[in-house]
Amino acid sequence: MMRYFWLSIIAAATLFLVNIIGFVDTMTHSAMGCGRGYPLCNGSLFPTFSDYHSVIEYTHRVVVGLASILLFVVSAVAWFRYRSRKIKWLVLFAILGILGESTLGALTVMISLSSMLLAAHLGIALISFSALVNIAYVIYLEERDIHHLGKMPSSFRILSWFTFLFLYAAIYFGGYVAKTGSGEAFRGFPIPTENYAAVGNAFWIDVIHRLFALGLIILFFLLIRMAKKYRQVRPNIYRFSLISFLFILLQGLSGALLIYTHLSLGAVLIHVSILSLLVGIHSIICFQSS
Repeated sequence: MMRYFWLSIIAAATLFLVNIIGFVDTMTHSAMGCGRGYPLCNGSLFPTFSDYHSVIEYTHRVVVGLASILLFVVSAVAWFRYRSRKIKWLVLFAILGILGESTLGALTVMISLSSMLLAAHLGIALISFSALVNIAYVIYLEERDIHHLGKMPSSFRILSWFTFLFLYAAIYFGGYVAKTGSGEAFRGFPIPTENYAAVGNAFWIDVIHRLFALGLIILFFLLIRMAKKYRQVRPNIYRFSLISFLFILLQGLSGALLIYTHLSLGAVLIHVSILSLLVGIHSIICFQSS
């Protein structure tokens, strides 16, 4: 029934919202808006609405709770209604991802975590989001009775998964850049205008970050070229590869927007939104080609 498909889409959209509000939380320095207590907000069930920091943090916690409920409901439906081995792995990733994200979020407000662990937060959150997006797509195929899809060659599968891992490495490095505040020193696009003498180690952080972006553009372009050869057999994967390439180009442009707006909140949210959608779409390519 298509209602299960739409339920999974709603769950994925809610989890997407969790990630966006999480970045609003971070950018406005509201992570401690509810104090070090968890799940209570400054010892109360409700925040002090005169303090916007507590409202943002409280909203984040509420949406996380809602997303978790929806995720578990969709996971239960998918597990018992669609008994394929692939969907069971997706359910496992979705549940482990939301548990990891919630645990890391709780630890963030209860104890001090290193920048590297904080940088991992988005990557863990995207595991659940990607799993839910894939569950939604599998449900769509099942309900439409689409089963006889052609196989992609092993070379394409290897390239798609390598690109996914490279993308995740870029995400973690970008998270590290954000958490250490190194991004504030970045100027100029596409070539940085800083030199090492002026900004120190931030120069090399900037260069590595931009090289990650260039590498991703090349990898996604190669995926399109390979997927085009098999578009008659798997037109869905070819379409998803085109969408992924569009998103990686938009991601690069949003990086320029970050630089020229000096890391404004709006630019950060655009950057993270495009990134989340890119990971979700590309994960479909990986799972569907395997």
